[in-house]
Amino acid sequence: MRVGFIGCGGIARAHAERLVKIGDVEFAAFCDIVVERAKAFAQRYGGKAYDDYREMIEKEDLDACFICIPPFSHTDQEILCAERGIHLFVEKPVALTLEKACEILRAVERAGIITQVGYVLRFIDSIRRAREMVYERGGRIALFDAWRYGGIPGGPEHWWRRKELSGGQLVEQSTHQVDLARWFVNDDVELVFASFETNLLNDLPNFDVESASVVNMRFKSKAIAVVTSTCAAQPAGRTSGFRVISRNVEVISINNRECRIIEGEKVTTLQASVDPYLEEDKHFIECVKSGKETEVPYIEGVKTLEVTLAAVMSAERGEAIRLPLMEY
Repeated sequence: MRVGFIGCGGIARAHAERLVKIGDVEFAAFCDIVVERAKAFAQRYGGKAYDDYREMIEKEDLDACFICIPPFSHTDQEILCAERGIHLFVEKPVALTLEKACEILRAVERAGIITQVGYVLRFIDSIRRAREMVYERGGRIALFDAWRYGGIPGGPEHWWRRKELSGGQLVEQSTHQVDLARWFVNDDVELVFASFETNLLNDLPNFDVESASVVNMRFKSKAIAVVTSTCAAQPAGRTSGFRVISRNVEVISINNRECRIIEGEKVTTLQASVDPYLEEDKHFIECVKSGKETEVPYIEGVKTLEVTLAAVMSAERGEAIRLPLMEY
């Protein structure tokens, strides 16, 4: 299988390192606006280097493409790939606007290609087993409570600090926690209410994203979810995880690795034992080979993006936002 990359940053390196371990994958081409990065990837993994993805898509006979670019960079990369029948793995978030995400969704659906979005937490084996146990004997889910207490990536010039480029912490990072909520509850969100704190870090250069946020979601099933985030946590206090309350089973996840399953007085501990990046990449390659839809097709990225954008809207307006925001 001939694979190309658009974007040759850190997350692209993570995928390339895993794909090396998967048989029958050939690196055909790498593209980055800083061509030296693409050349470095090509030198290490093989294939040609490009600084223009349009040229790469036109010249190379690709079976699949990994699109690993910042949120603001999504323009027509996915659409051009779809038009040529190239299957797509796209890192999250899939876009900065719902309009762009829906435009891409229509293109990939017309083309009938295999797609996957990089919600890697879905591939941690302890979390997968915990979810199975909730569905096997947990009964109705009432609450999903997740948290992400982190820091600020990069330095003063990093695109992450600027809302117009990253969308903010919720859209760019805590999208993982929102996606887990959707995945566990297995239902569509119908109402979102959010509050953002924007003053704590506003003295930092080039910084205009939220320093903390609380997002409340109500699903059609009437289950509720809360996602609490901050990028102002102290280094020794950075953590993430979640808790699930169902009728018969409670789940507590510690740093998304260890899961404690609580049933009455009984506590079972599940430890993660796999490399989730390798697992998600293997899943994508296997689905492309077999022609089967992945567990995380592009529509999942659209739905999670919609919730995070609704939360941003809610925080700005000070009111609850009903979903869907638009038809797709």
